[in-house]
Amino acid sequence: MEGGRIEGHTEKVHGPLPGSAWTAASALGKAHDAVQETSWIRSSQRGDTLAFNRLVLKWEGTVYNVALRMLRDPSEASEASQDIFLLAYRNIRRFRAESRFSTWLYRIAINHCISRARRRPPGIHIPLEGEEPNAPPPEPLRVAETQEVELLRSETRRQVQQALALLPPEQRAVIELKFFQELTFEDIAEILEVPLSTIKSRLYSGLDLLKSRLGDPRTSGG
Repeated sequence: MEGGRIEGHTEKVHGPLPGSAWTAASALGKAHDAVQETSWIRSSQRGDTLAFNRLVLKWEGTVYNVALRMLRDPSEASEASQDIFLLAYRNIRRFRAESRFSTWLYRIAINHCISRARRRPPGIHIPLEGEEPNAPPPEPLRVAETQEVELLRSETRRQVQQALALLPPEQRAVIELKFFQELTFEDIAEILEVPLSTIKSRLYSGLDLLKSRLGDPRTSGG
C-alpha cells in the first residue's frame, strides 16, 4: 500500500475480448437493438413520426440497395425507397409482432420493386451503380451456396448485376434476398408469401439463366 492506494489492483486489461466474451457482447448488442427497434415500432404505431424516422435511418441503406439492384437506376431506386417507406408509414399500424419487422419491410420493398419493374417497357437497359467512370473496382459476389454457383464465384459483382437485369423480377427478387441479403429459404418464402418449393425453383432456374448469361461474351464483356 502506498499513498493510500492499494497496489496490484489498478491494472487494466488490454487487447481483444476472449471469444466467449465477444460472443456474449455481440448477443447483448443485438438484443438491445431489437428492444430499441420494438420501441420505435410501437411509438410509430401511435403516430410518433420521430420514432418512424429512426426506423428509416436504420433501414434506409438496406432498402435503397435492394431497390437499386432490382431497378438498376439510382434515381428510380431513390424514388422507390421513398415510396417504400411511405407505404410502411401508412401501414405501420397493421404490423403485428408475429413476424419480424425486417420481414415485413422486405415484403413491402420487394413487392413495390417488382411492380415497378413490370411496368417498364421490355428490352431497355439502364446503367447500374459502378458503371460510371472512375467507379471503384467491383467486389466479388458473396454467396452462401457452393455447388450451384461456382461460375458466379468467378464473376465480378458488376457482371452478375448486369446479368441479373435480364431475369424476370420474381427470380431476381429471390436471388437478391438469398445472395445479397443472405436470408434463408424459409425467410424468403415468408417475405414473398409463396411455398418453399417455389422459392427454390425460382432460385435454381434463375441461377441456370445467370450462368448461361455469364457464359455469353456479349453479357460478360468478353
